[in-house]
Amino acid sequence: MKHTKTLAVFAALMLGAGCASTNKTPAQAEAQPAQAGKPADSRIDGNFPADSPFAKIKLGMAQGQVHEILGQPTDTKSYQTGKAWIPFYFGPDVMRTDEFYKGVGIITYTGAGIGGVHWTVFRAVYNAAEDGYPDN
Repeated sequence: MKHTKTLAVFAALMLGAGCASTNKTPAQAEAQPAQAGKPADSRIDGNFPADSPFAKIKLGMAQGQVHEILGQPTDTKSYQTGKAWIPFYFGPDVMRTDEFYKGVGIITYTGAGIGGVHWTVFRAVYNAAEDGYPDN
């Protein structure tokens, strides 16, 4: 009987956690327009000049295309996302790579999955003060 009560309490907690809302105000919801198939934190950010090569970077662009526009990065950093630990997750977002461009900003790619590595732009943050190296 004791285990039945524990199981019932656990099930109720899990159900409550799954029903939680984000409580965003309408202004917050409009600030980040939803993009079909893109996570909420996928974005291009920063006050870059319109004539900057950075203005040509688009979400979903292949890594090779970015290198044609910006050249090779000053430094890179690769890491796993939390999705790498989800059992039976076969999606493309288990690894990410950040490329640091001195005086330009940081481009983050995603795309490592079961079919191999096909890096595409996940996030691009323009920062003219970027030193070109990861903060470790």
